[in-house]
Amino acid sequence: MATSSLVRLCIYVPGTFYANPFKPFLNAVAGSSYGIAYGHFRRDHSDPLNVWLHVGCLFLQIFGNFALLDCLDRTLGTRSVAPFTAAAWALALGRTPSPPSVRAFTIALLAVASRGCAALAPSSHYASLMLLTGPLELICYWLYLPDHNLKRPGAPWFCAALAARTACCLFLRDHVGLLGVAPAVGAAAVLALLMVASLVRSRNNLPLVSQFGSALWIPALLLDQPWVYFLSLSFMGAGLQGVAHEITRQKGTLNQLTDAGYELAHTSFFPVLTLQSLHHSSYGPYAATVAALGTHGDARSRRALGLRD
Repeated sequence: MATSSLVRLCIYVPGTFYANPFKPFLNAVAGSSYGIAYGHFRRDHSDPLNVWLHVGCLFLQIFGNFALLDCLDRTLGTRSVAPFTAAAWALALGRTPSPPSVRAFTIALLAVASRGCAALAPSSHYASLMLLTGPLELICYWLYLPDHNLKRPGAPWFCAALAARTACCLFLRDHVGLLGVAPAVGAAAVLALLMVASLVRSRNNLPLVSQFGSALWIPALLLDQPWVYFLSLSFMGAGLQGVAHEITRQKGTLNQLTDAGYELAHTSFFPVLTLQSLHHSSYGPYAATVAALGTHGDARSRRALGLRD
């Protein structure tokens, strides 16, 4: 139990679907195999619309991931965290039993992201980026309202909430760093909050941080710490994945997984899982992936890869 809790902290606190210098190595030790992870993924992502919406989430999360790593490099005065993470992640994903074209595209995507996201998301402009992501954030909240016994509102309420959120963002943008606390103290407070919210589960079996992490733009502005905002994009992307499942009537994967190793593999292999599912829709199951699943996986996962018990 203690080990599972520690693994889940390592998944959710740094950003659910984000990579960091340690996650590929942790997944190699504590994560499930790629075959099992792909069986879980394809089981719940066979609808083409669902997969394409996840591709959009993937790009959002990779953008936020490397913008966050760039903030870390700037803080440390280095230029190595983002490239090392990209290299370690690419190595791990490049060794999966997935189609060569999928692996090649994934590695190219990480290479471009590791060099380009810093230019696209300068930390000095992060407050303005928050205005653009407002509608996406509110869509995530719309998804999770029933988990808290709240009815989903209609368009007028959504527009009113967006107006209020925009006004709050504009006010805080004009008063960046309002709390005036030391950066180390602010960072410690955010991390402590994330740790608690990562261990408390909601009714849908996801940690609370998955549902409310999109609101991290508020402490980002109050503390004037851009990395906190870029971290919020991980939770926003995860929420939008849930919206994709809601639209296409396919069950979400992460909240069905009951083993921390399955969760770790799902979030670590996500870029390849998503792109291989696109490949699968056009060309069918890939033999090496099917062989990697072997006799493992639940019945639905095995059927998704064309196996019959």
